[in-house]
Amino acid sequence: MADKSLRVDVEQPAKANLPKRVSYSQMSLYQQCGLKYFFSYIDGWREPPTSALAGGSITHEVVEHLYRLAPEDRTLEAAMELLREHGPRMLKAAEYKPFESDNKMKHSVKEAIENLFKVENPPEVVVQPEHLEMELNVEINGVNFFGKVDRFTVDGVNRVTDYKTGKSPGKFVDDKLAQPYLYALGFKTQHDIDVDEVELIFLNAQEVVRRPADSGLVISQGEKLAQMRAGSESDVQSSSWEARVSRLCDYCAFERVCPARTPEAPVPGSTECDTKLSEAGLLHK
Repeated sequence: MADKSLRVDVEQPAKANLPKRVSYSQMSLYQQCGLKYFFSYIDGWREPPTSALAGGSITHEVVEHLYRLAPEDRTLEAAMELLREHGPRMLKAAEYKPFESDNKMKHSVKEAIENLFKVENPPEVVVQPEHLEMELNVEINGVNFFGKVDRFTVDGVNRVTDYKTGKSPGKFVDDKLAQPYLYALGFKTQHDIDVDEVELIFLNAQEVVRRPADSGLVISQGEKLAQMRAGSESDVQSSSWEARVSRLCDYCAFERVCPARTPEAPVPGSTECDTKLSEAGLLHK
């Protein structure tokens, strides 16, 4: 399907406001589809949690706690013990409780943890506890940006690392690298630290992607952040958002209320639209 777009008028509160801070996920979503961004961040809808989200969260929790251990204690046995500790605890939370008996998800998490020891040697990774889940909160090109970096290592090379539990990115790897490039810019702006290299670790796919933190690519992400903010400010002022039709529409929870995909769809933001989203199981913030 060739990508196309449609400008869609919406119903929104007269004093509708954008989030005060912008994350990479917000920027990525807006780039994917402005109308989906409207539904999620202006109209206040969110999709129900998925098993993939639950599994990814548990995996990140276990890996973070593993790297908080002394290097000599970072064994596979220790990782499995952390999984037994944190997995059941997290699955008792309301948002993840529906997946408490999802054995397929649990197997995927176990596999991801095991694969960590195949793609790198945890005892040899030099990382300080304060460099795990580091928060970025900084102004970039006039935009208040925030994010959380999975891992920052200083071992001859300043490296920003992000773990992924999805499939191999294949030909879309450059799209995935946008996130650590933006984080590299955040590090430079907030901490005056030059990041030499960015890294993505796809645990289930057993794939590691490393790239030099090319200054041109890093700076371009800051420019895209500013463009995203300016575009969303214009959209919210005009109550009109761009729906971008692509292959991703087949997996979008808002497809049934998107005029670009469903011509008879109600006006986004209207009472009729809200009713359809509620009936579809979406949650309103």
